[in-house]
Amino acid sequence: MTSITFAQNLKEYILKVFDKTVDSDGFVTEKNSGYRVLSHDGQEMTLGEFGGIKKGSEIFVRDDIASLITFYDKYLKKSA
Repeated sequence: MTSITFAQNLKEYILKVFDKTVDSDGFVTEKNSGYRVLSHDGQEMTLGEFGGIKKGSEIFVRDDIASLITFYDKYLKKSA
């Protein structure tokens, strides 16, 4: 499976901007509550799986090509 990856320090920086962090198990969480965030398909995701956040809505996307295509088709294609 093809995967698009980003440097871990950049992922951590992006999460910090959106008041998110990573728990001891490696999952992306809300900084204040500790609740794990869900990707656009409703699944918890690890820092390694994190690919990005849709601006304004905090819709999280995994970094694999299938998730990116689905995300594009569902959320971005109409405005492109």
